[in-house]
Amino acid sequence: MKNTLFILTMLLFFSCTKDKDKTIADNEFYTCSMDPQVMEKKPGKCPICKMELTKVIIDKNQTQGFKLSKEQEQLANIQTMIVSESKLGKEKTVNGRLVINENKRFKISSRVGGRIEKLFMKNPGETVKLGMILYELYSEELMAAQKEYLLGVEKSNEPDYIQLTNGAKNKLLLWGMNESQIKALESRHEAQHTVAIYSQIAGVVTAVGVQEGDYVRDGEVVFEIADLSTLWVDAEIYPDEINDFNTNDPATIRINEFPGKTWNSRITFATPQLELQSKVNILRAEISNKEMILKPGMQASVLLKGNTRSTITVPMNAVLQDSKGATVWIKKKDNTYESRMIITGFQSTDRIEVRSGIEPGEEVVINGAYLLNSEYIFKRGASPMEGHDMSKM
Repeated sequence: MKNTLFILTMLLFFSCTKDKDKTIADNEFYTCSMDPQVMEKKPGKCPICKMELTKVIIDKNQTQGFKLSKEQEQLANIQTMIVSESKLGKEKTVNGRLVINENKRFKISSRVGGRIEKLFMKNPGETVKLGMILYELYSEELMAAQKEYLLGVEKSNEPDYIQLTNGAKNKLLLWGMNESQIKALESRHEAQHTVAIYSQIAGVVTAVGVQEGDYVRDGEVVFEIADLSTLWVDAEIYPDEINDFNTNDPATIRINEFPGKTWNSRITFATPQLELQSKVNILRAEISNKEMILKPGMQASVLLKGNTRSTITVPMNAVLQDSKGATVWIKKKDNTYESRMIITGFQSTDRIEVRSGIEPGEEVVINGAYLLNSEYIFKRGASPMEGHDMSKM
C-alpha cells in the first residue's frame, strides 16, 4: 500500500514539473478570428468577443507578405489587374444653383414721357410673348407727332412736306410705335390719345416698375423681362480648388427636381472674387431651357471635370487608407501577396492616381484587399503598415 502511494506521488510530481517546464515559442501566438488585433501568448478567450483564441505560428522568414492557395483566392474572390498608365482628370461634384442668364435680362423703358393708362402685365412671373401688348401710354408728345405725320401724309404731293413726313415717322418709331401702328394711323386719319406699346422680346416678367396712372419720364424703367430659354448654373467651389478647372472644361449638371436627367455643358466663366457670404468662388456654366421646365433658384449638383493627363491609376477599391497613409496589395509571380505603401494624387468618381509606390506592369489587387489585410493581421499579429517607412516614399 505504501509503495502504491509513493509511485502515485512521484508521477504527479513529474507531471507537474513537465507542465511547468513547457514553454511557448517566440513565434507562437493566440489570436481571435473576429478581432485579429488581439494577440496573446497563452490560450484563452478573446477579451472583446469572448470567442476561443486560435493558435497561429508567425513565419519569421516571410517578412513582406504571405501566400494563398488557388482555393483560398477563389473563396475570398480575390481579383487583380495589371497596372498601366491611363488618362485621368480631376473630378469634383459641387453644389450649384440655377440663375437668370444676365445676358438675356432686359429692361423695358419708356421712350417718351407720358401717363400709364393701362398695364397688361402687373406681376413678376407672368409670361410675355413676342408682340404682346405691355401697356398703353397717353403722351402729348406722341399725339403731336401723330398729327405732324398725318399732316405730312396729307400734303405728300408737295416737296416741302416730304422731309416733314419722314421726320415725323422716325419720331413715332423712336418713341415706341411700330410700322403696323403707323399704317393704321394713316388709314384712320386721326391721332390716338393712347398708344399701345408692344413687346419686342419674349420671356418672363421679373419686375414691374410702375402702376396704372403713374407718369413716366423718358428712359424710366417700366418692366424688367428675362428670356429663360437658357439659364446659368452657378457652381460653388473653394478657392484652393478653382485652379484645377479651366474655362471650357466639361460640366455635367443634375437638377434635384429631375432625378435621372442630366444636362451636359462646359465652364464658361470663373468669378475672380469670393462670394462674401459663403467665401467660395463661382464657376459658371450655361444650359438650354427650351422646354421651359427649369426655373431660376432650383438647386443642382455639378460634376466638374478638369484637364486629363496620362498617369498611373487604380480603382478606388484597391486602395486602403488610414491615419498612417495609403496602401495596396501587390500579387507577385510566386503567388505571394505583398502590402505596398503608395502616395496618391487626385481622384475621379471611381479611380485614383498613384504618384509613387507601384510601377506599370505590376499586378495589384482590386477586389479583396480588406480580406487580405485581415488575413495578414491574423497570421502576423500586426498591421501591414507597421513594416512601411514613410520617409522612403
